[in-house]
Amino acid sequence: MQKNINRELGNPNYGTHMVPLINAIMNTTGDVFEMGCGDYSTPLLHYILTKQKRKLLSADTDLKWLSLFKYLENDYHDFEYVKVYDDDWSLNPKPEKWNNIGNKNWSVVFIDHRPGERRKIDIERFKNTAEIIVVHDTDVESYGYEPIISQFKYQYVYKIYKTYTTLVSNFIDVSKLFE
Repeated sequence: MQKNINRELGNPNYGTHMVPLINAIMNTTGDVFEMGCGDYSTPLLHYILTKQKRKLLSADTDLKWLSLFKYLENDYHDFEYVKVYDDDWSLNPKPEKWNNIGNKNWSVVFIDHRPGERRKIDIERFKNTAEIIVVHDTDVESYGYEPIISQFKYQYVYKIYKTYTTLVSNFIDVSKLFE
């Protein structure tokens, strides 16, 4: 059943991760952790992973935003609210709340969550437990990705669109996914 009909689709730059993310999904077989929900990723991941009978955990720091996707919840797709902000957006940030979410091995972890400065911590957190980490917005220097991304055995930057997405792994040569 579709919900939230007639919403406006967000800025196309928010969806530049779609090809690398789906490529990572199609080349793995286990569970997926989506850190930050979105119009471009959440429904797409939901339908692919539900069809494949794979678990998907979607987590976000904005309860109102998260509620737009809750209609997708099923036996394979769970949602989790991460109360990083007292007001769902910016008041009294507690980024360490992410430490309590998703602590297991994943086939794919998709990094696209708030606060942006927290992303490098979670890349580090999953670097030896996720088969592939897909990192959106890697052209944004203020996120400070480079020191952690360069530590991975395998790296591939998808530069087709201006907003870059990088795949990293210590287990799979991610550059071969694009040959």
